[in-house]
Order: sequence, then C-alpha cells, then structure tokens
Amino acid sequence: MVRTTVTALLLALATAGAAVAQTPAAPVFDPANPPKIDTAPLEPGATAFTEAQARRWLLRAGLSNIADLVLEEDGIWRGKAERSGIVVNIGLDRLGNITTR
Repeated sequence: MVRTTVTALLLALATAGAAVAQTPAAPVFDPANPPKIDTAPLEPGATAFTEAQARRWLLRAGLSNIADLVLEEDGIWRGKAERSGIVVNIGLDRLGNITTR
C-alpha cells in the first residue's frame, strides 16, 4: 500500500513539470558566427532577452550608441542605434534576428 502511494506520488511529480509553461531561452552568442543584420521580417512572440542581453546582442552585431530600446507588446525590442555612422531604427526578435530601417 505504501509502495503504491509512493509510486503514484512520484509519477504525479514527474508529470507535473511538463505542465508548467517554459520560458524561451535567449539565443547563445557564438563568437565564430556573430549576429547578422538582415532585412527579413522579425518573428513576434515571447522573448527571453532582457534589456541588457538585447543591448549586448546588438553591440555584437556591430551597432553602437543604442538608444530608446523598448520591448513592445509583440515581443520585439525596438530602438535606435548607429550603423556606419548613420542613426537607424532597429528591431530585435525572439530568435536574435536584427533589422534596421
């Protein structure tokens, strides 16, 4: 009886973890393959980037003087930055994709 109760309890605990919503993970920076700036549409959705991580990701892509960085309702970080001395509007999605306008 005790063995059955313990087994049932362990099974319940093991399956309970699958029901918990998982937070998406931010992309991992690979020095051999830095982030690229692209013209492809950004992917909306829940982001795992904090503001500090988003800034670092944008800096690693070669952008500088990042300003007005705001996480919008669609999960995309938007702001302004300099690219080759020109101020551009930027966007960063949950997958690490970057666009400039």
